[in-house]
Amino acid sequence: MVNVSAPTAARSEGDPISDAGRPPSLDWSLNLEAAHLRSGSAGRLEMLFQCPKLTPLQTRFVASFATLLLLGLVYWSLSNPHFAYAAELEVDGSGQARGGEDHNWHRIEQARWEGDSIAEDGSGIGSLGVRAAAAATAISANNAPNQLNIEAGNTTLWVYSSELLNSPSTPTGPGLPSEPGVKREIEPEHNDLKKRQANGRSKTIFVTINTCLQPTWNASSVQTVAPPQLTLYVSSKVDNEDVGPGGTSQVVQPLVEGFANVSLTASGTWYIAVHAPELPTGFVGVWNYELAVSHDDYYHSADQFDPFLLLVDTDINSALLVTNNLTQQNASTDTYKSWMNLGTPFIMFAANTNHTAMLGLQNSYCGWANNNQIAASQSDPEGANGGVQMGMITRGLGNTPKEQFYVTNLNSSSSYLGVLAEPGNSTASGPGVVGGGGKIWEPVYWQTKSDGNCALMFNLSFCDEVAYAVPSNPNNFNISGLRAAYDNYTSTFYQQFDYSLQQVPCNTSLDAQYSTVRTCDDCAAAYKQWLCAVSIPRCEDFTNPADYLQKRNMGQPYFGNASMLPDDVLNEKYAPMLRAPTLAGSPAYNQTFASSLATNSSRNPALIDAIIQPGPYKELLPCEDLCYSLVQSCPASFGFGCPYPGRGLEAGYGVRSKNGTLMCSYLGAVYDINSAKSLEAPVLTGLLFAGLAMVVLGVV
Repeated sequence: MVNVSAPTAARSEGDPISDAGRPPSLDWSLNLEAAHLRSGSAGRLEMLFQCPKLTPLQTRFVASFATLLLLGLVYWSLSNPHFAYAAELEVDGSGQARGGEDHNWHRIEQARWEGDSIAEDGSGIGSLGVRAAAAATAISANNAPNQLNIEAGNTTLWVYSSELLNSPSTPTGPGLPSEPGVKREIEPEHNDLKKRQANGRSKTIFVTINTCLQPTWNASSVQTVAPPQLTLYVSSKVDNEDVGPGGTSQVVQPLVEGFANVSLTASGTWYIAVHAPELPTGFVGVWNYELAVSHDDYYHSADQFDPFLLLVDTDINSALLVTNNLTQQNASTDTYKSWMNLGTPFIMFAANTNHTAMLGLQNSYCGWANNNQIAASQSDPEGANGGVQMGMITRGLGNTPKEQFYVTNLNSSSSYLGVLAEPGNSTASGPGVVGGGGKIWEPVYWQTKSDGNCALMFNLSFCDEVAYAVPSNPNNFNISGLRAAYDNYTSTFYQQFDYSLQQVPCNTSLDAQYSTVRTCDDCAAAYKQWLCAVSIPRCEDFTNPADYLQKRNMGQPYFGNASMLPDDVLNEKYAPMLRAPTLAGSPAYNQTFASSLATNSSRNPALIDAIIQPGPYKELLPCEDLCYSLVQSCPASFGFGCPYPGRGLEAGYGVRSKNGTLMCSYLGAVYDINSAKSLEAPVLTGLLFAGLAMVVLGVV
């Protein structure tokens, strides 16, 4: 063996000697051991080239340099698109991942190099969990849902290419006949901006995201909160990949109930990120979301401020809802006719309020589509499968086009929420369609009744404006028989009135007419409104505590079990005429619930008490202006009059609320109108006519 080495430094007393007999403090060393050479008996030639050793400082430098080279190699492999990917996980009905791989594996490995304590499954991701080191996943197309699963703590990076930005615009199709209702200008219109940008390099891009599935609750306690929301990050400058938690030059938009949107002017290549927060205790699983980008318009939409859906009424197992007026045009216009010929442009979703799968997803179309309990379908407008009947109507305020939803198979005494939804842009839906991701409006809440003697009734032949719950007895009438009973009763009374009206000279000269401002047509319309409202009362549960409701039929047994109200309830004092003459022992001050006509019977005893026999219920009284309108519109010779205030008016009629709350009944009434002004027909100054006639219309 031949040793070749550089000169060594002098060894101090006590210097350690290595196992090879060489001092460890050589300036440099190189060991080279030659291969063994054997040639028969010639023996063996062994050669060893020994190199000098490094100092401790040099050793640390060489180790650090080698580590940097290794990290550089790892970074190069991850930055190459050939090695980076974003895997899509399959999700079962519970929201749990069934397969696939975590597309953030590279961050786990990188964190291990840097000494972070991270588990193999990606849990425990700390500061590295907020940034995606992988190459961006490409947005597939304009107006297309890019769907992906994302685990807690992960960030997905997306790129919207300049090729997509500069691609031709997509036609939107004919759409709806007009903008539904009154348009709310939440954002400036972008159509003019798009025209100005058409010949330039920059365009407005519209970014939207919907959460379709989310982590589920697996704790033993009852879920009371929604999972945390995803966050959308959109770069605010070209070619900026530094988006996501901790990024720069970006728009940060947390999702609200599963929805977020961002629009901005872009040119070139644009980057977007979606981040999933850490999961709080009790939740497991992944999120699944749809991300869409377009230079035409938003792919998903959500109106978070206006439900555009109104509750008409409920009974124990159904609810009736209608849209607001779809147009203000009159019946002779093409717009009006187009709406009525459109079919069913909207659908609705609904769920019980204890259906926790919808917590946090109420603004998301795909969230509702995947997690609802009740859904209308344009392919099933009769509700044979989904339990929601749909159709266009003109009944109600304004007598203009509306879409109606009759929801069945509900539970009694239960609370629900429902949303109006538009599949796609009403012309088409899905990938490649501008607005193809659908639209959701603000939720509407309602509660079904509990007593069972109020039945939701609509589509009558004569009283065609009636649409609410009426006194009922399911043991005596099904809904068809009940509809016929009320319709026949009111049409018979109207016929007698019509005979009287025919005796009035309606088409005579102006100076011979009974009024210079009202006609016989006005009288006929007012009488029909009044007759239908008072003959077909609006029914509420007897257990409803609202103080503006009138107790009815308290002396009858309940229809279901023939039991009576307790005697102590029936014998309570009741004074319906607060301004009656004050004489000791006056009957007006000594009535009880059992003895008063107003509380011990209905306002239509011949039909309701004697034939239908619903038992005790409460009535939402007809509005007093219906009576005043009748007095004002018809000839004085008919003798119509209304009760005096304090002398029975309050037991027979209600007063409209000034804030839009439904506190009295009128044909076409709905719940939760925001503005009382939009509710009210012109309230007539009928109080002036209260003393003109002594005939009291209504039960005292």
